[in-house]
Amino acid sequence: MVGRRLRAVLTLPVTAARWWHRITTAPLAEQWLLVVALPGLLSLGWLLGIGDGLGFSLAAESLVADPRTLLTAFTANFIHVSARHLLDNLLNFWITLFGLYPLVAIAGWEARFRRLAVVYCTVVPFVVAWVTLATLGQVTDQLSVGFSGVVAAFLGFLPLALAAAAGRATGGDLDPAWGVVPFLGSLAIVFVTPSVWYFPAQPTLAAGCLGFALLAAAGLWWADEPANLRGYSRQLSADEELAFLIGVTVFGTGVAGALVIVPRGTNVWGHLTGYVAGFLIPYLWYVVGPALRARTP
Repeated sequence: MVGRRLRAVLTLPVTAARWWHRITTAPLAEQWLLVVALPGLLSLGWLLGIGDGLGFSLAAESLVADPRTLLTAFTANFIHVSARHLLDNLLNFWITLFGLYPLVAIAGWEARFRRLAVVYCTVVPFVVAWVTLATLGQVTDQLSVGFSGVVAAFLGFLPLALAAAAGRATGGDLDPAWGVVPFLGSLAIVFVTPSVWYFPAQPTLAAGCLGFALLAAAGLWWADEPANLRGYSRQLSADEELAFLIGVTVFGTGVAGALVIVPRGTNVWGHLTGYVAGFLIPYLWYVVGPALRARTP
């Protein structure tokens, strides 16, 4: 018995790799680019000290105060101050992708995810820097660096990816618009839980997010009540069930680790900005936009 369990543990990486190969459909080149090449460049930049002097100064008057400030608003998101800082961000990035890729495959959103990955790595850094300057720039003039805001953007896509995959698995019975419900619910938890002194509990915002989550759920249920969800769950393959289980787990632990249970000095405002942008961009692009166009005569 012990020997069999030990073998199961030792072969877990092989089992996971085989599951990944069966469930994901993204081109191998894309997976290597996101999973290997990008982390490799971040690591190489830290090892060679390429990012020295490219951090974003919170003493700046504005994001566009001068060309260098605008440049560092972008570059700061890809440099790190220590090996621990780099490793934390890379591990979180890999775990998030591990939860995302199978759901993207189930949803059939591979092309959409590729476009989002480009936006997350090129546009979101400026948004994170802007909000960080507007919030933390009031209390410190230190440098802001790190990939965590971009990682949070990928995390923000998870609730929509879960809803889109569930929609595909139910033959369209569950609309991807349902992704807004867990997103708003997670924000309610974030705002009601104090994490660091510069991000205190905000019960009014928490109550508003929870209220809107309930209203959204009620509205979506009234507009198109999902039928026989339990029956659909029985039709899922073992690989798909595992994909949903991992996706939900990564979503819950990711939100907690990025926005709730954080060490002192964490740029929670930057994480929150990345998370919100990571959800709103695809939700408006792939859910709200098509719905509005469909209603236009």
